[in-house]
Amino acid sequence: MNITRRLFAGMAVAGAAMIAGPAWAEDLTLEFVVWNYSLDTIQDNVRQFEAANPGIKVKVTDYTWPDYQDSLILRFRGNTQTDVIYGGQDWLPAWAAAGFVAPLEDIAPKGAVDDLKKDIAGFALSDMTYKGKLYGLPYYADTISFVYNKKILGDAGIAVPQTWEEVTAAAEKLKAGGMARPIVYEYNQELPNFFDAFVAQSYGRGAELFDAEQKAVFNDPQNGAFQQLEWLADAFKKELVQPETHESKIIPAMNTGKHAFTIVYNYVLAALNNKGDQPRAGEFALAPMPGQAHATLGFSKFYAVTAKTAADPKRAEAAWKFINFMAGKPYTVAKRWAGEKGLGFGQLPLFDDPAVIEPWAKWIDVPTLSKQVATAKAGTWTEWSAVWSAYFRPLLAKAMVGEASVADTMKDGAERWNTLREQFVKQ
Repeated sequence: MNITRRLFAGMAVAGAAMIAGPAWAEDLTLEFVVWNYSLDTIQDNVRQFEAANPGIKVKVTDYTWPDYQDSLILRFRGNTQTDVIYGGQDWLPAWAAAGFVAPLEDIAPKGAVDDLKKDIAGFALSDMTYKGKLYGLPYYADTISFVYNKKILGDAGIAVPQTWEEVTAAAEKLKAGGMARPIVYEYNQELPNFFDAFVAQSYGRGAELFDAEQKAVFNDPQNGAFQQLEWLADAFKKELVQPETHESKIIPAMNTGKHAFTIVYNYVLAALNNKGDQPRAGEFALAPMPGQAHATLGFSKFYAVTAKTAADPKRAEAAWKFINFMAGKPYTVAKRWAGEKGLGFGQLPLFDDPAVIEPWAKWIDVPTLSKQVATAKAGTWTEWSAVWSAYFRPLLAKAMVGEASVADTMKDGAERWNTLREQFVKQ
């Protein structure tokens, strides 16, 4: 996914120099905990922060993605020194309610948070906010997208589908023409994004899964989420779908030319169109999520500060300097992630920044993406949603492949959600 290999190296150094502060009287080491994606880039960004802020050191500890949340909880409960972390929209409500993380307003200079909030996409802002307080700044923000092969559709005389019914018609035409399974789909109930991808598709239909009181409503047969699960079950039944266990397998699968459609994160599209690595690079494009609303799910992963660190004035000051370097203006680090790795961002001014849109134009239509980001919606994340998602994903998986009915699945999922909600409300 290395779209431009060294594009931002000089820029990053320059950005570091711009916000360099005076040396501290005493050395201080921040404990920074991340999941193990592109550790070389993380370490290089840390080195540049340290050069710009003499006296502050940063020790990076990483965990694998499947182990990340449990590892963080053990650190929190074990009182292991942890200052700055990667956070996620699905974890924030529970972590904030438990007092593990602190609002940025508690550690930032007056007015700094409000100034940065003005630039953040609505869905990302929602994901990083709990009870009116902002708990993070974006490390990575993105949308889940409907991706298609332009050449395959063009050769078959098929217009880009605008609805899920049109996706079915296009897939059936391609299947009749000899393509065994036109849709390749990440099918893995162990992954949180298995549910997220389903939500993104439901948003395309204009669905709301929960009402204003956070009660489940997706079990209504007229709800777009109910209808989308019916669509998926039908597509699997008709053998239009090739399941794959991970997004990394979607990339080579699409490059075989045996599939025309998929639903993935945008950085997967960056990898698909990487001309240095992929034989069909340039054939893949983003389309608005099918459905009358054309909305999709947007989400944010972010830098957050622990409550323990926020309570220590010296460490809190250092932690803010670090987070602001990583995610604050002039957004140097976000530009680097975008240019080198194809990672999305929550800072909207970057859509007008040549340093981003020029390299991105090589693999995505930036105006189309910009429109998608503008209509993207945040998920509904609560103190109990992570527990519920782990319960619901296996049900969702069974319904897709015909091992359970859609009605029973949605009824069971809604009842479980509402039970957990009531339990939390009574606490």
